[in-house]
Order: sequence, then structure tokens, then C-alpha cells
Amino acid sequence: MRVFDTRFDYKTDTPSKTRPDADRDSPRLRLDHELLWTKELCSGLCFAPTAPSVRRDGYLIFTDASGARHWYGGDAITGSYTTWLRPKTLANAIAGLNEDQRSLYLDPAYTIGSSMIWPVRSKDRPTMNQARGFGSSGRLIGDRMDLTLECIRRHYAGEQGSPLAGVLTAYADFFALFGGFAEFVDFFHLQDLVTPDYDAVRFYLPFDNFERSGTPATTEEYVTYREATLEFIAGRQHRMAKWVMKHHPEIEVRQ
Repeated sequence: MRVFDTRFDYKTDTPSKTRPDADRDSPRLRLDHELLWTKELCSGLCFAPTAPSVRRDGYLIFTDASGARHWYGGDAITGSYTTWLRPKTLANAIAGLNEDQRSLYLDPAYTIGSSMIWPVRSKDRPTMNQARGFGSSGRLIGDRMDLTLECIRRHYAGEQGSPLAGVLTAYADFFALFGGFAEFVDFFHLQDLVTPDYDAVRFYLPFDNFERSGTPATTEEYVTYREATLEFIAGRQHRMAKWVMKHHPEIEVRQ
């Protein structure tokens, strides 16, 4: 019987000897993505990203009704900043952690609640994954999913002031699949990051309209951020587990 385990650490699944990367190296993560995101969209279309049998043929591929092939890649969305050396304020914030905090917050297991898929096209760079963590947009987003989701909300609402506006426009066809912001949130089990009416994002840290770096600037902010992300991961994994139990009773679910 196949097992869906929300506690499984994908970093332990056939890791590469050099520069290990679970998004790239873990076959189990790819198959769990395939399981979770193969479902009907609000339009009635079945979104079915498939993991090719040969890894070099793609990470996940969805072939639409026209025969066009769309490539998706995995991305961690709840970073601990364990290896980040910049900005200096972030490095200093992490340096201020006590031993118990370091054990709890740094180098965490990479479980399914921390993972997302984004579209990838060679002609559209940066990708969502890249834009969230690098360059001028990456500085303001700081690889945070709450800030990313605010940009996505503004994209659907047609609002200005999004650091990710360029990449969201480049991949507008992907976001159009879901019909709207609430549908996108529900599809990817992100409900714990929005208010019950889906009108606003619930931020990990006080929001300043993208005026400063997205990364925590003090040890207190870092602790607040990590506590919030751990709560989000737990809630999202519970939603994922419930969805698998409902739609795939043939699969054993472990939490």
C-alpha cells in the first residue's frame, strides 16, 4: 500500500552527495506533488501534472487539451534561513538565538507542508522560485510565502505595488488556471495564510507594504517568524492529509 506521510523528511530520500537538494533529488517528493495536485479545477479541467519516469525528461509535466506541455518545479516555501549570510541583520538575528532555539528553528526537516510547485519556462526568467529569493524582488520577499501570497492576491485583484508583478505577469496563464485568488488558495491548501473571507493575507510579521527587506531583522522577529511558519506547516499538512484521506482512501495516511 502506498503511504502519504506528512512527517517524512525529503532530505533523507536518496540525497545527492554534493549540493543536496530535495526538490531536485527526492523521487518521493515528486510523487507526492503529483498526488496532491492532480485534481479538478473550478473550470472542470483536470489538472494532472505527471512525474516522467526518467527525471531528465522533466520534474512534473502537464499536457493541456491543446497538446502543449507545461513544466513545473518544486520549491521550499518556509525557509529557516539557516545558511543565509546576508543581509547582515538576518545573520545577526540568527546569531542571537539560544541553543534551544537553534535546535528548534535551524535546519528543519523538509516535509510536505513546506513544499510548493511553480511553473518553469526557459523563456521566462526569473521563475517564481528565483524571483522570490534573488535580486531586487527577492530582497523584498525574502523567500517568504506570506509575502509571495500577497503579491499573488494583488495579481488577481489587479492591484499595484507588487515586487513580483513581472514574474506573475509572465506566468499569468498558470494563475489563470485557478480562476481567482480564493480558488488558488484552496487548491494549494494555503488557507491558514489568509483571513476567513480571503480578502487579506495573514502575515508572519507586521506588514509594511514592501518597504523593507522581507527577512527578519532581529532575533525577536526571527523567533516570531519561525513560530508562525511552523504553525502554518502543521496546519497545511493536516489539510493535505484530510484531502488525501477523502479522495484517495486506498492510500495510507500518516501524520
